Amino acid sequence: MTSSSGAAILPITLTVNGRIGVTLWAPPWEDEDGELWQGFLGDGSKILLFPSTRDLASFVASGEENDLSDHPAWGLVQQLPPDELRPSSDDSYDLDGVYEWASGEPDPVHVSALGDVVDMVAKIADCCDDGALRRLIEGTPAYADLVDEDVSYQGKEGRRRWNELGDTIAETWERAIARVQSWLSWRGDFSTSELGASTIWERIGAEPIEIRLPDARFLTVRGYLPTDTEDEHGEAVFLGSGDTVAVFRDVSTLAAYCRSDTNTRLHKLEWWGELREVDDDELFTPGLDASYDLRRPSPGADELLRELVSFCNLDIDLSVLDASPVDRDDWRDVVHEVRTCLELAE
Repeated sequence: MTSSSGAAILPITLTVNGRIGVTLWAPPWEDEDGELWQGFLGDGSKILLFPSTRDLASFVASGEENDLSDHPAWGLVQQLPPDELRPSSDDSYDLDGVYEWASGEPDPVHVSALGDVVDMVAKIADCCDDGALRRLIEGTPAYADLVDEDVSYQGKEGRRRWNELGDTIAETWERAIARVQSWLSWRGDFSTSELGASTIWERIGAEPIEIRLPDARFLTVRGYLPTDTEDEHGEAVFLGSGDTVAVFRDVSTLAAYCRSDTNTRLHKLEWWGELREVDDDELFTPGLDASYDLRRPSPGADELLRELVSFCNLDIDLSVLDASPVDRDDWRDVVHEVRTCLELAE
């Protein structure tokens, strides 16, 4: 969401100490005096986090003074409905997940996720003028290397850097989380947040997701069936049958479909039948970290796109997605082919 001047305000999620909240982040912009600013939705002393996009939208529409009130795009943001304030999966920053990612292999997805989180923590340090946090992130060589786009963790030297990063995280990340937590104000009841649906969905092994395309916004459900391969997730399957994915425009229609006996491969999941007993449509709302924006290349969108291509048995050369960076025309071509397999269900 941008203003006529091009300045942007983006919805993001932060996951800290087991809680996930949605807020707004404004990347650097110039004011009318030519001075450069950046900031978060805050109350003058802390960053405000909300348990759902509805709560965030309600605060924004209230007109309450905040740290972004003078931003050129603020008037536009105040007009947005909750659905338009839903962050994509690539605008989600999981501070808790850092330990797990660092303990794994330095694959591009893990490295990108780690770099994004550390970079966001650096932005929090700058915006909150936290010198201790800034020195911890920007003054630590392993963190500085991580946010450098030219860094490589491949080969002998790369493996050494990756191990050093893991040691640094083990020694310092708890302090970083504590510093970030001190700057956060959690507004609302997080025990009933949009991730409250995760209990039943985690048991089932699936989750509602949002897919954003250039011409539409759809909802569906993705799950993983166990396989004999070494894939830690399993085989990605979606609502629908044959080579098509059933998608929906609203939560209530998605909920009704999931409660029905419609033939879908997701019925093979052991606990899928429990959904017939769920009478609260809100539990079918995608979590804050389950929105995938296919309008531009990104790690999260890339993973979903590959899963959709496989599920729909599309004959597409996915090697074009291995380029760095991905050619935008190639990306659009793949998305266009996948789009033909999405079937709107009424």
